[in-house]
Amino acid sequence: MSRASGTLVARSVSKSYGETLVLDRVSVAVTPGSRVGIVGPNGIGKTTLLRVLASVETADHGTVALEPPSATIAYLPQEGRVATRSGGEAARAKLEAVMSEGADVVLLDEPTNDLDFAGLELLERFVESHRGGLVAVSHDRVFIELMTRIIEFDAETRRVREFAGGWSAFEAERRLARERHQDAYRRSAAERRRVEEQARRMREWEQRGYGQGRKKKKTKDVRRTFERKLSRVEQVEKPWAPWRLELELSPGHRSGEVVARLERIVVDRGGFQLGPLDFELGQGERLALTGRNGVGKTTLLRALLGELPLTSGRRWVGPSTVFGELPQGAGPFSGRAPLLEAFTRSSGLPPTEARTLLAKFALGADDAYRPGGSLSPGERSRATLALLAACGVNTLVLDEPTNNLDLEAIEQLEAALEGFVGTIVLVTHDRRFLESFGATRTIDLGKAQGWAEGRDAVR
Repeated sequence: MSRASGTLVARSVSKSYGETLVLDRVSVAVTPGSRVGIVGPNGIGKTTLLRVLASVETADHGTVALEPPSATIAYLPQEGRVATRSGGEAARAKLEAVMSEGADVVLLDEPTNDLDFAGLELLERFVESHRGGLVAVSHDRVFIELMTRIIEFDAETRRVREFAGGWSAFEAERRLARERHQDAYRRSAAERRRVEEQARRMREWEQRGYGQGRKKKKTKDVRRTFERKLSRVEQVEKPWAPWRLELELSPGHRSGEVVARLERIVVDRGGFQLGPLDFELGQGERLALTGRNGVGKTTLLRALLGELPLTSGRRWVGPSTVFGELPQGAGPFSGRAPLLEAFTRSSGLPPTEARTLLAKFALGADDAYRPGGSLSPGERSRATLALLAACGVNTLVLDEPTNNLDLEAIEQLEAALEGFVGTIVLVTHDRRFLESFGATRTIDLGKAQGWAEGRDAVR
């Protein structure tokens, strides 16, 4: 059982890397029983704040203090996305190790990544029973609902704002704050336009000589009058519009009624065997593959894509099928080649068009000439999404697509998939994303393998 003592307080913490300011006077107090969720765009400083709180990194300015000094901290760092079958199992083992420490304050960086549904239930039971303080960086909206407070990194200012409650309360309050800001800006802009129009009309009257024969105010006096009126109009900054992933996925052409078929396939991978398995994918299906970690979901996807050799069985793909993949691992942009070079080679686009498309996915000129391997996981995911948009795919294969996307990008991906009229195969443990996906068919692969090992096909 975790203890209920220990308070972690950061006061006016600032942190820079070179000339880049990452944390700007951030303050946070983690008291016993509090559960603090940290959200915001990728690369804005969430992980840096957690590392500073964990004393893995030192702040340039400000203080971090743990009271009493004898209190303890447990820290679960973010791991890279792992394509091997041991990835989810390793994530669970590390989570269980942190849970067993009985620390006063627990710091978790993207703890839901790579966990299956059973692992998520274990994590959430721990969070609800933990009597000390807890801070979690996460993009899992169901998990964030468990938080008692949310700290949001503002994309424009890099400062933080704090909200009470979990995800639903945060989302509602944030929406209301944006609406109030927009209304205040519209009222302010309308009043300024009204006063400026009055000033314009007065200047025209002066220029036309209206008021001849009686005392006239001089033009400069008129100007001063309306300058005073303008000064009394509340100044409201224009609401900032952050970059949004405007993802449009349109199949180049329709696939056949049967997209692909796997017939009695067996795949052997380092002592793990998938199958024998029969599998057929129909045009327009939205198929969700579920099952515990290590059951072979990623293996099945790679067999479907033709990326793994079959020990036995047959793979057939319809002649009009165009696959597009958002993989769980590093993906196509992980080598030494510059992003633009790899992108043009994979997409067939000329460099000018490729740069324009990459820019729509927030990958600018500087990013285009960086080696693909130097991109962050989130940047590689955006580059892969841009590639899918370029290729006119009609069959999407998505393996844990939300793991390295921030909340804004996840919501945009949800909207893009909602309007996609092709075929989709999805593996995800993001429960809100799975609900939004609207699967037309779900296969629990653990149970399906049991059927396939007999004589029945997976349908």
